[in-house]
Amino acid sequence: MLDAALLNPFDVDPHDELPHPAEDKPNWTEYYYFFGFDRQADHAISLHIGREPTDTDIWRAVIGVYLPGGKLLVGRYLGRDGTADGPGAGPMRVRCLEPMRRWALSFDGLLEQSDRVAAANHPHPSAIAEVAKFDLVFEGAAPMWDLGKSDLSKGFVFVADDTSEESKSHHWEQICKVGGSLTVAGKTLAFEGAGNRDHSFGPRDYTPMVSSMWVNAYFPSGKALMLMGTRVGPFFIKGGYIFRNDGNPLETVRFIEAPAGEGEAAPLASVAADPLADPAQRHFRVVVATAAGYEVITGELVHALSTTNLSPNHELLGTDMAFSGKGFQFCECPTRYSWNGEEGMGHFERITQLRSLHATGVLP
Repeated sequence: MLDAALLNPFDVDPHDELPHPAEDKPNWTEYYYFFGFDRQADHAISLHIGREPTDTDIWRAVIGVYLPGGKLLVGRYLGRDGTADGPGAGPMRVRCLEPMRRWALSFDGLLEQSDRVAAANHPHPSAIAEVAKFDLVFEGAAPMWDLGKSDLSKGFVFVADDTSEESKSHHWEQICKVGGSLTVAGKTLAFEGAGNRDHSFGPRDYTPMVSSMWVNAYFPSGKALMLMGTRVGPFFIKGGYIFRNDGNPLETVRFIEAPAGEGEAAPLASVAADPLADPAQRHFRVVVATAAGYEVITGELVHALSTTNLSPNHELLGTDMAFSGKGFQFCECPTRYSWNGEEGMGHFERITQLRSLHATGVLP
């Protein structure tokens, strides 16, 4: 278990981990994201659950189960099933067991069949459904990160040209160990891996989004890494942190080299809709400046789940090119990482304007 003295360097209020009362502000919302990857079993889970903009008492859950061979199970549920301990939508429940330490995810319901290439190139149609179940616990393996109090930003703004306190989106992140079970195709499998989670609330409108990349990695030694390059309107965040699990606090780092797409708008039809179809995206490296000097981390994407995100904060399964020029594709990717000879696992997120995509990709 992570030392309590290192857990909360930004003095986050533990109550901020829990759902917040809805506020009567334009585009106000709240989101939680959970991602877990079992590298050995080649399975992963993605959950983005947030308040529906049309009624903030309703939670919307977008679920992806990543299976070998590029296959996916996906679902989108809505419901008034949140509690004081966490959000919920239909059969998807999230509960805080201990702030900054442990979160539980449970799902027992139907998910529909898809695959990586279909989700990257098309909106998700009605599809054959099958029973799926998972029970997972996310345990903090690195300190809580407060974006607003970090050296990267004094508040992450989702509303263009508005820097008032009321416009700020409070945002926290944590890299985690992930354990539990996953049941698919009638078989229950142990899940043992790593991933990340985040939580944010405040006004959110995707209109000023330009592009983004987000790296989260965990290694068997307990080392962890988070990097982001995000541009929203005139605001640009570029940097991150490392945690060496050697008794020292996390260390803020800066990019020297980053994957393509970090914070810049790509030309029209220049980006492969399926990130694994482009060798330059599938295999990437980052170079960061740390107290130890320049350090190189390499990554390999092994799968991807794509969704369409529209203003102010709507989320659709698959990639709907009908909204080209108006929306964004989010790709959530299980990723193998290597750092100083140590092999790890984690998550890579790519956000790209739909107008920048071109259809491509062949399984696996």
